[in-house]
Amino acid sequence: MPLVFLESFNAPAAVCRIGEHQLNIPLDWSLIISEPDIGDAEIMPLMTLNDRNFKAFCFNPLTDIMPQFLPIGIENIFSETKWFFPKLKPGHILTIPLEEKPKPTCAYFVKEINKVPDILRIEQIWI
Repeated sequence: MPLVFLESFNAPAAVCRIGEHQLNIPLDWSLIISEPDIGDAEIMPLMTLNDRNFKAFCFNPLTDIMPQFLPIGIENIFSETKWFFPKLKPGHILTIPLEEKPKPTCAYFVKEINKVPDILRIEQIWI
């Protein structure tokens, strides 16, 4: 990927545990959460997740038929981290694989939520 499509910035980091997977995400980003019994997917800032028993909406858009709902928690916070991410327009959702294998489970993150509705209609997310 050419470097013109990458964004570089410094920001605090949250060490998140999604199910059995651990990853670092910028602390000011948001995560798509959902409950298997309710079905509505919502966007929740990472800063508000800790100790609230939310479940991350996890789904591989290329291979999965049904989403998984994995528990999420914040394990640690780092004050300053150098980040390299693809440039995202406001309202775009970033799919991040949680594992290194051919058909990984993926979680969904949003950088800026001002153009994204609070409750997402999953059937329209891929349009």
